[in-house]
Amino acid sequence: MENFDIYIEERTEDETHVVELENNRTIEIFLNKGSAFGSNHSTTLLSIESLKFLYIQNKSIDSALDIGSGSGILSIFIKKMSFTEVDYSEIDEFARNECLKNFKSNFTKKLKLPELVDNPLSKNKKYDLVVVNISGSFIPKNLLKISEIISNNGYLVISGFNINKENKYVNLASGINLNLIKSFKKDPWISMIFSKE
Repeated sequence: MENFDIYIEERTEDETHVVELENNRTIEIFLNKGSAFGSNHSTTLLSIESLKFLYIQNKSIDSALDIGSGSGILSIFIKKMSFTEVDYSEIDEFARNECLKNFKSNFTKKLKLPELVDNPLSKNKKYDLVVVNISGSFIPKNLLKISEIISNNGYLVISGFNINKENKYVNLASGINLNLIKSFKKDPWISMIFSKE
């Protein structure tokens, strides 16, 4: 897995995000003040919309991996949606520390915290869901490797890029048995959900 620039997002105060699901159910995500990316940026919010879609559609997901976890917001959301096993990967040590702090603020000691995985693209472990909200060239350069750690009938959620790159990702994905099933857009950003055959 290649290293890329680290993006930050300054949070000068603690934040609580409330995400509405179906039947008046809500999930609260608490983030301590910090600067690891992942809070109010549109790509994060669009990724949450994609994850909500999979949850509400009752897709069978027992294991998930958040690549480039930043603040840990997506890992926390996935875990709070009752997906059994959640791993995360982050190259920046500072962001890893923020992740752990945010995990401890959201989960009781009795619940297993998301687990850090170094170099997940070089492992043999497979996941029912992989989410990647990273800008730049990481996703197109690593899409094949990412697809290889997704279980058959599993899902990939990607974001971090502009709407004008939608066709590029559809074409890249179609060559490796990933089919677009849904996208969420907020100009100029997009989040895309693929299923793996």
